[in-house]
Amino acid sequence: MTALAPVDPALAAVQTRLKAEGAAQADPTALPLAEARAQQDRYFRAVNAALPAIGGTTDLTVDGAAGPIRARLYRPRDEAGEAFVVFVRGAGWWAGGLDSHEAVCRGIAQATRRAVVALDYRRSPEHVFPAQRDDVVAGVRGLLARAGELGLPGRAVLWGESAGASLCVLAWRRLADTGADPAALPALALFYGNLGGPRENLRPQSKWVWRQYLGGAWPDPPTAAVPAKTGLDGFPPTWLGVGDADPLIEDSRQFAALLRDAGRPCELAVYPGMPHGFSAYGEDSPVARAATRDAAAFVARTLDDAD
Repeated sequence: MTALAPVDPALAAVQTRLKAEGAAQADPTALPLAEARAQQDRYFRAVNAALPAIGGTTDLTVDGAAGPIRARLYRPRDEAGEAFVVFVRGAGWWAGGLDSHEAVCRGIAQATRRAVVALDYRRSPEHVFPAQRDDVVAGVRGLLARAGELGLPGRAVLWGESAGASLCVLAWRRLADTGADPAALPALALFYGNLGGPRENLRPQSKWVWRQYLGGAWPDPPTAAVPAKTGLDGFPPTWLGVGDADPLIEDSRQFAALLRDAGRPCELAVYPGMPHGFSAYGEDSPVARAATRDAAAFVARTLDDAD
């Protein structure tokens, strides 16, 4: 495995402070699930204490694969109209919800000048693959079908973090394979994606995450569950961002290499000192804010090229 860089001192100080305040990230391998989720919610509340100012938010309900799911629409103050962003959270498929990435979604709306819709989805281990992917697929379909009603453009960029980045890849593939117009899904932005699937050299927490997500399919998951094994034909321009202090850095490097080998346009950006989940620290870290702007610039260039 690649030796990881030390965490940026400013972010390390924030993480130390959160731990002292009882708001460190949870380790689900060391706590019962309910306690781990409660601890993770304390972390999410702490990192969402300062929220970037935007034009406004509206809570929505969209059709999921097995019933209604919640969503939240974020409007920037000065909105560009070529496409909107569908945001899919990380948190290992097992944690988080519609409130957990509030600051992140507001930061994306600011940086892209585009409406952002955060989609909720069913969590593991109560629900296993393909439930999460299918919720995202259904949610994207529903948002595109209702775009005019919601005052949204007719194209959606998929933007995900960690487990959510994995879901964006799998959802794009599923949508494309079941008749969606590729022009309506013109780009992906993937932050520190959980892309490579289960393998022996993963840290214990990552193995636990995959085991809960795959259920009975562990440890030999179907190809459709692992982004690095999915077909890349027709894949849209894809931006990947990851920190060099992230245990999952090789997932992003591997996926970028697969895209290049398949002749698909992509851009990989590696950020010094950034740990897994660094987008949550946009109010504390200039590097984290710059990464969001980099992804936004890639999306803007891609949309310009497609017009």
